[in-house]
Amino acid sequence: MKKKIIAGVVAASLMASTALAHTNSIGYVGDGSGGLNFWYGNWHGMAFNEAEIKIIKPDGSTSIDAFNLLSQNSPAGLLSGVNFFTSDGTQLVPYDPNGPTGQESYVWQGINYTGLVTGQYTFVYIPLGNAESSDPTASPTADWMPMDEVIRSLTINLTQGDLNGDANLNGILDINEVAAGSASGAPTVVNQGSSQVVGYIAVSGGVIQVVSRTQTDTTWDNMSDGTTDNVQVTNTALTPFEGRIDQVATAQDVVSSTVRNLNFDNIQGIRMNSTYNNGMSGNTGGIVIGGSKTTDNGLTINGGFTRLDTSLAGNDDTVTANTDVVAVGVEKNNVAVEFRRATTDYTVSRTIGDFANDSATKGTDTSLSVTYSPDTGKVQPVIGYTRGNRTVDGYVENGSVQTARTVASTDDMYGYGTIGLRGDLGLVDFTAMHHTDGVNDFSLGLEKETDKVTWRVEATRSMTNLGDTNSLSAGLVWKF
Repeated sequence: MKKKIIAGVVAASLMASTALAHTNSIGYVGDGSGGLNFWYGNWHGMAFNEAEIKIIKPDGSTSIDAFNLLSQNSPAGLLSGVNFFTSDGTQLVPYDPNGPTGQESYVWQGINYTGLVTGQYTFVYIPLGNAESSDPTASPTADWMPMDEVIRSLTINLTQGDLNGDANLNGILDINEVAAGSASGAPTVVNQGSSQVVGYIAVSGGVIQVVSRTQTDTTWDNMSDGTTDNVQVTNTALTPFEGRIDQVATAQDVVSSTVRNLNFDNIQGIRMNSTYNNGMSGNTGGIVIGGSKTTDNGLTINGGFTRLDTSLAGNDDTVTANTDVVAVGVEKNNVAVEFRRATTDYTVSRTIGDFANDSATKGTDTSLSVTYSPDTGKVQPVIGYTRGNRTVDGYVENGSVQTARTVASTDDMYGYGTIGLRGDLGLVDFTAMHHTDGVNDFSLGLEKETDKVTWRVEATRSMTNLGDTNSLSAGLVWKF
């Protein structure tokens, strides 16, 4: 650490009471190129130069020069306790305008030295009337009369840091560390820092997730002592993100409306196209393997299974549903009873604003239906009722933590009635069904019968509250 030697130099007695003496601070600032500005301050407000300063250099040479710098603003670079002092009557102490040793300085006079080198220097204030003064018979004014003998001199070991303008060796130029007007030595602004943070709150309701966004802009001043000051915080509400969370429900609706229209008394290939009101659309494909057998007593038994692969996309979201269905049914005297169970694997990816999530889960759809279609000729009425249960396992979404959801499992019982018509016009047949859960189905088929098989092509349109599905199937019915 730089060694400073602070001493008072005895001179002629002052010619006025110290109560009138107002020169109360002393300091120096290196200019970074071997130069040094030496300053004295007083607590008067009058601005004029007076008196002289004596410098004693390391080689013992001296010179006495008049002050030629004047400032009514505290010079930049004065660091209290480092290169800026006042007197407590017995020694120089760190300058503190609010301390017990004195008052604030308002005017500074100084001198610029050039070509200085490192070493020990003594600076001595020569007031008017002093024997070494240019006017030894004059009297100092109250503005520039030293407050005591201590304030008159400063002896320092001038280091390279002093000459380079970094008296405290912290890597910051003193003039940047304490700006002009900061004579108390308080830290000054080095630069400004800033940050921008966006906070998110995600709320899910119904089929929509809303992400509220708040942008917090913070600015602050980085101070010369390593602290921060003048912290300013501004919060701005940004346009929220919105995204759908009904991908599984959409695929479930497609699967449900598809499964209820399958016929398990034949072997057929199926291709379906679905368009939904929520912006999702896609395709379903599969093969049904089934058959029927009529016993001698008129009981018809049918059954089979199928694998359906559904793929939907929209709104930058996707969902796939891979469904396995088994069905068993019996029919006699125009009354049909059928049991169906579908097991589905769902895979979802979705986006909302800047975020993306994916998930996977499983679901089931188990139903038992009873229908009655009296033999009234080519066109027959159909009435029926279906009771079932749908489940979806709970799951946790992966991906962006800001929007990831933990979704609870569902277990829903349902039931709906069916009323409609079924017609057989020879080569062409049709069905038109209304289900009380809001689904309407219409199909048109072409059928050709031989001794062993019946060839069949059928087009079906299924309309639900959420969207529509069009399907085309082609297959054959084996006769056992």
